Formats: sequence, C-alpha cells, structure tokens
Amino acid sequence: MALISFSLSRRSNSFLIKLIPLAFFLCLSLQLPIVKGRIQLQTLNIIPPNLAKACSNNNECISWIQTDRSKADLDSLQKADLKTIGFLALKKIEQEATNVSITVRMKLLNNSDKLSSDTQQALSDCNDHFIPAIELIDDAVDSTVNGAFNDAINFYTIAITDFEVCYPRLKAMRTANSVDVDDYVDNHIADVANARNALVKFIHIPLDILKVVAASSPH
Repeated sequence: MALISFSLSRRSNSFLIKLIPLAFFLCLSLQLPIVKGRIQLQTLNIIPPNLAKACSNNNECISWIQTDRSKADLDSLQKADLKTIGFLALKKIEQEATNVSITVRMKLLNNSDKLSSDTQQALSDCNDHFIPAIELIDDAVDSTVNGAFNDAINFYTIAITDFEVCYPRLKAMRTANSVDVDDYVDNHIADVANARNALVKFIHIPLDILKVVAASSPH
C-alpha cells in the first residue's frame, strides 16, 4: 500500500495552523454513528496480519492504534503495510501531543490574569518542552516516509524525553506527596497533568512499532 503523504508545513506552522487538525478531528467525530447518545467507536473485526506484527501481538497497541478512527481510516489500516502503520502511529501520537499542547497554550493565553506565578511557570515550562517534542515527532514522520527508520527512532526517542521532562514541574504543584492525579494546587495544573499523563501512557507504542518496522525493512 502506498504511503499517503501530507503537505503540511513544519516549523513555520503558526499556532492557528496547529488548531486546524484538532478542529478537523472534532468535525469527523461528529460523523461517527451514535448509539444511545454516545459515540460508537469503530474497531476492526479481524486484526490484519501487518497490524498484529507491528504491535508484536500486543492487545494494548492494537487497541490504541484503532481508537478514535473513522471507518475510512480503519479500512486503510486493514490494508496497511508496516511502514504505513508506523506512519499512522506517529501521526496519531503527534495529534494527541498537539491537543495537549493546545490545552497548555489556551490556559496561558486565556487565564494569564488568574494564574499564580508558580502555575504560569509550570505551564510555560511544559509548553517549552512540548513544542520541540512535536517538531521532533514531525521529523520522525518525515524520516518514516523516506524509509529512514533508525533516524525516526532517534527523533522520537528524544521527543519522549521532552514529554517526560515536562512532568516534574507539574508534580511539584501537588498539595501533597501523592499519586492521586487530582491532588494539585489548582484545576489548571490538574487539567494539564491529566492530559499529559493520558498521552504518555501510550507514548511507548509508536517507538515499539518503529523498532519492528526497522527490523523488518530491507537493509
């Protein structure tokens, strides 16, 4: 299957352009079938061999890559080769990271007069790490398209470090030394911490897939 390329500008993208994929995703989500007032998520009835291979038969990986996809996306996934699955995994995590970054930026833009100096600093620190991390994922996408899978792995590995570096500042805003994600100084920090934690829960999956793709590619 030929890999679909996207004509998106990269580091020259403005913040408003970063909002476009999110708006597009929300529009698509409204077209998904609704059952009893809730969106019915589509899933593959039969797991394609290439998807199972890319995920090393890991159910968490297989489930994650199918989540929040339209029927058309799933049809494409059904026929995808390993390279395309790696591409789709990176684009998915890139979109999820962009959504978290938008959450951080909107809080900084819309609540600047309401945020404490500590909260502003914590959010700014996270924003400073998310922006280059997303750019690195974009570099990994480009490398995957060009078949440079080891380069893609390197770019993505560095991106993961940026996402992890964001957390200590948020953690310092807890009201107690607790693992409870709701135990933060204010709701702005809690919102960002929860969104960031949801992102990193699956952040290893694209890296695992890339390693399978790299190992399976001709040398």
